Formats: sequence, structure tokens, C-alpha cells
Amino acid sequence: MAVLVQILSRYAPAIYAICAIAALYLLRVAILARRERRQAAFSLERETATNRTHGALRWAILLIAIMGATYFVSNYLTTAVEPIIAEADPTPTPVFLISTPTPTPEATPTVTETPTITPTPRPRATPRPVVTEPPPETPTPQAPVVVAANCPDARAVIIEPGANQQINGPVQVVGTAQTGSFQYYKIEFKPAGASGDFSFYARRDNPVVNGPLGTWDPSGLPAGAYQLRLVTVDATGNFGQCTVTVNVGG
Repeated sequence: MAVLVQILSRYAPAIYAICAIAALYLLRVAILARRERRQAAFSLERETATNRTHGALRWAILLIAIMGATYFVSNYLTTAVEPIIAEADPTPTPVFLISTPTPTPEATPTVTETPTITPTPRPRATPRPVVTEPPPETPTPQAPVVVAANCPDARAVIIEPGANQQINGPVQVVGTAQTGSFQYYKIEFKPAGASGDFSFYARRDNPVVNGPLGTWDPSGLPAGAYQLRLVTVDATGNFGQCTVTVNVGG
């Protein structure tokens, strides 16, 4: 009850304002209804306007009652309920806290630890490094020196390849093959130091002077030293020849 009285007393101005606005609205409704009742031509219209006027008056009486009750509560009941509110919400009694002094701990003497003596290790004799002699270098065999073929007969001369030349594939034979009454020349070969005849490789019927005689391909032959021979033949069967030793790679 005391709380309701406080609320009405606090919001009394707002309640008055709302009731005043509503009263103005109801006054306007009543004036319009009365005007319609005067201007109405039928009894039903006059009855409707009369009912609207009476309704506005009833609402106006209700608003007056609300305003009167609010005025009564805010001006008379508030004074009566103030002691009740004061008892319901008493003023808190201050509590005084007495601070208790904190005891200071006594100083404890610090015990100094006796340092630990670390024994120094005796120096050890460092072993002398053993000197390892490097293995003797194996001498690399030197390749034989390439020299020009020894061809004293001018009718058959091999310029290339030279003596002791390393051959790993097809090689062009360059030289001279000419004579009076020239008939043909041929190129032959066989393993160096082997007994027996030379193997035929190629034949040409035109003389050559310091030019290509043909291409010798040792592919398929075992690696080793071979003798390459040029033979020039004339119409009478006489011939000149030149032999050169070469090395065929594997």
C-alpha cells in the first residue's frame, strides 16, 4: 500500500496532464455530438448523437474521479504513510572495524654454507699424432706421341692418320695415291704384329694427290693396335705402298 501511494504521489503531475488531455478530447466529442443532434432529421440520428454525448459525460466524470483520487493520495495519504516507509527502510547503523596490528616476524639468522672444494684434475699427456705417409702416386702412362707416317715411296703416301694416333670411330684417310700408268689404289688393314695377309677394306680407280683417299671405320674391331696400309698399282702390276700403325679404342 505504501509503495502504491509513493508511485501515485510521484507521477501525479503526469496523471493530471493525461486526464486534462482526455477531458479536452471528450469535450470536443460532446460538442460535435450535440451539434449533430440539433442538425439530425431523423430520430435514430438524434438518439445516436445523444448516446455519444452521454458517453462523453460518463468518461468525463470518471476522469474527474481519477484526478480527485490522485490529489487526495498525493496530498493526504503521503503524509500518513511516511512513518511506515521510514520503519520499513531503517537507516543502517555504521559499523566500525578495529584494525588488528600484524605481528612482525623475527629475523632468522642466515646460515652461510661451506663452499665445496672441487678437486682439480691432473693434466693428462696428450698423445702425439701419428703421421701417415700418403701412398706413392702411380705414374700415369703417357700416350705415345703421334708422328707422321714413314712413307719413302712417293706413289703411296699417308698423311692422316699419323703413327700411334688414337682412333675411336670412323676416320678419314688423307694422302697421295698416283703413279705413271695408274690403274687403282686400295686400303687394307690387319692387327699390328699379326702374321698373315692384310684384310681388304676399299678400292678406288682415280688417282689422288694430297686429298681424301677414303674413310676407314674400325667399328666392331677389338681394341688394340692396327696397321693401316695404302697400295698404289699401275697397269704393269708394279705398286708402291705405305703402312701406318694406329691404336683403336675400346
